[in-house]
Amino acid sequence: MDRADLSAVFYGEGPVPVLWATYCPVHFDVWLAFSQPPDDRGDASGAEQPRRDLILAIREEFGVEQVLDRLQSRALTRACRPIAAGSFVAAQLTLKELVSDMLPLTSLAGAVRVARELALDSGTEGIEAALAGHVRTPATSEIHDSMERRQERGRHVTWLLRLLHRVVDGSRPDLDGHEAVTAVLVDMLDAVVIDGTPVRRPHAPGGRGADRRQKYPVVSVTTNRPATVAVVRSRRTIKADAAEQVFSVDTASIGWAVVDSGIDPRHPAFHDWDTTGPVPEQLESRIARAFDFTDVRRTLGADVLVGGLVNWAAALPSLDTTPSPGQPPRPPPGDQHGTHIAGIIGGWWPELEFRGICPRIRLYDFRVLDDAGAGDEFSIVTALQAIRHLNEQAGRFIVAGVNISLSVPHDVAGHSTGWTPVCVECDRLTRSGVVVVTAAGNSGFAGTARTLGADYRDISISDPGNAESVITVGSTHRSNPHRHGVSYFSSRGPTGDGRPKPDLVAPGEDIDGPIPGEGIAAMHGTSQAAAHVSGAAAMLLARHRELLGRPERVKDILCATATDLARERHFQGHGLVDVLRAIQSV
Repeated sequence: MDRADLSAVFYGEGPVPVLWATYCPVHFDVWLAFSQPPDDRGDASGAEQPRRDLILAIREEFGVEQVLDRLQSRALTRACRPIAAGSFVAAQLTLKELVSDMLPLTSLAGAVRVARELALDSGTEGIEAALAGHVRTPATSEIHDSMERRQERGRHVTWLLRLLHRVVDGSRPDLDGHEAVTAVLVDMLDAVVIDGTPVRRPHAPGGRGADRRQKYPVVSVTTNRPATVAVVRSRRTIKADAAEQVFSVDTASIGWAVVDSGIDPRHPAFHDWDTTGPVPEQLESRIARAFDFTDVRRTLGADVLVGGLVNWAAALPSLDTTPSPGQPPRPPPGDQHGTHIAGIIGGWWPELEFRGICPRIRLYDFRVLDDAGAGDEFSIVTALQAIRHLNEQAGRFIVAGVNISLSVPHDVAGHSTGWTPVCVECDRLTRSGVVVVTAAGNSGFAGTARTLGADYRDISISDPGNAESVITVGSTHRSNPHRHGVSYFSSRGPTGDGRPKPDLVAPGEDIDGPIPGEGIAAMHGTSQAAAHVSGAAAMLLARHRELLGRPERVKDILCATATDLARERHFQGHGLVDVLRAIQSV
């Protein structure tokens, strides 16, 4: 189905989205995914019930057990393969399972209940009447119930049924005519499971009315969005060379995680070096730990799950790919991006005079993208949760910061900006005391050869750069930022909900860095810019160790001491990161 056709049903055709779309817990991208025919998404030919990989965000006061229990009681665990990490559940659901088993656990429960009663009482005739806008909803026991409220509920049911009808119609090209689609819809509603016991209501402090949406455990349902990659001569631009010499900054005690496509452990740039002799001597690797989170839903075995919820104490060893003493390191990753980013942060290769921002930093490799540079949102979410567990297990900040030079597409009309699963997890990691640096994204320009005045995009920050607490980084020129300003491709703010982003800019054009196979290459993008800010933050922490565990303060210092490039706020943020001035300011 064409996106515009479904959008007209979901959002309405007026200038303002309909109320039901604004507060729909199942976001537009989910309905769009289910509206595609089976063969359009690589599903088995002829499959009438293709499964879509979804992430269910669970209200924290409920916990994930209710959703996992529902899937188990319905004998769907094997088919859906649910896995829970923190307050998120990833599961592969069919459209029928979404409607029958998950919608009753969301704020759509009331509308689904009325639609089910129509299907049971009147069959296709009742559904056809509801599709035409003729819905009679019964009165409730609520004190504020009125005729106006019942009419409103009727319009909500009509909206939901029209949406489901259009999704079924798009996903089932084998159905012949409107009546056949309605029959499938009736069968789907017949299977809806309504709990016999009422869903618990939230506590309303101070006698105030409670938000009715908060009495349901499932806050939102989104697709498990794809993640893609979003790269030293530029050390001088951010004054890392001067800061290192003036303050004798040594980052050997700082650990930094690179959540990306993996680091080549055999590359000379990620080793310590003895430079006291006439010829540099290569020492041990500075990659402290390595973990593989690519397609983590498939790789985690049942033995590391407790009732479907990830037990990190048991799960981390199964994902750990760090070689034991005497064993050869893991083969290099097929994608160059993670190695290049890690090299900007902490590469050092004296033989070729290559030096990253922090040449002695300890690196933690969290591989979330495969050899083709592709991954998904849930893999990133679980990697961030694992970092929190590592610090909690150690009782100290062995991982002081995280670099996420990845881009997860965000639809501002389909999800509250900054509240997607990956953004929520970034905020949690920051609150735990870890500095999180992200790329703004490379969607600032939509043209090809030249701009005609309409090809630059604002509100183009991608996730997780939309998260409030992270340091979101745009790109500028490698060596002449004042002359060339913000890179044409660098994503621009504000965020979809009006917050100023990016926070900083850093060199992101034609940046040298290591690539798998003992090579050096130049790349460009906000990914590379973010790596510069990660290095700057690590130097600040190494010089002023009292800032460990205070990521908000680190962000404030870097932003307050940035160099103004005299560009618009939504282009440059606070300006070009200046690590020398940042260290001096404390």
